[in-house]
Amino acid sequence: MHVSTPSALPGAKKAGRKPAFTADDVIAAAVAEGIDGFTMSAIARRLGVVTGAIYRLFPSRDELVVACLDTAAATLRTPEPGADWRGVLRLWADECWRVCEEFPGLSRLVYTFPTAPTRIDHVFAAYTDALAAVGRTRGQAMFALDFLGDTVFVTHLGVTSMRAVDDSGASGLDRVRGELPEGSTLQPRDSWTDRGLLDAKLDFIINGLERDWPQD
Repeated sequence: MHVSTPSALPGAKKAGRKPAFTADDVIAAAVAEGIDGFTMSAIARRLGVVTGAIYRLFPSRDELVVACLDTAAATLRTPEPGADWRGVLRLWADECWRVCEEFPGLSRLVYTFPTAPTRIDHVFAAYTDALAAVGRTRGQAMFALDFLGDTVFVTHLGVTSMRAVDDSGASGLDRVRGELPEGSTLQPRDSWTDRGLLDAKLDFIINGLERDWPQD
């Protein structure tokens, strides 16, 4: 005798398939592709699904970009209570560099996606409050954070170009070396593919701020 299962009963709701991927999986795939230049079709191929399935979770590419930015923002450390202003600024610079390393394409996206800074408004607030606690105005805090952030992001953009490898297997640094004549004033170094002179630049900025903070 055949016994009907609940799913076979008239009007019974069929058990749906569990999603093959999650929003976090899509974000991880976008990060792996590079958050400044991924395509929805590339994300779908990486996950082994049709492109339309991605759009069911993220109706537009911009929404996925924002989700990637929010994911990066969620990892940013903020100053501990009582931190001195130098420590606050160095933490900010180090965190900017770290997220650029962990989220490929972020340093470019900062300058090409207009609303990118809005995704870390709460982070700016935490750093501004920490600087206000040691006597800096909001204007002075934002000037310093912007100055240091720009320095880190632009440096990282240059590092990214030096690391990039073309179809022949040559890196950007290799190509620069190949273009320069012997004895050139410009002396490419291996440090161009890492932080290089960034820390010296940061020291210069912070030492300058110690002598003269801009007035609002």
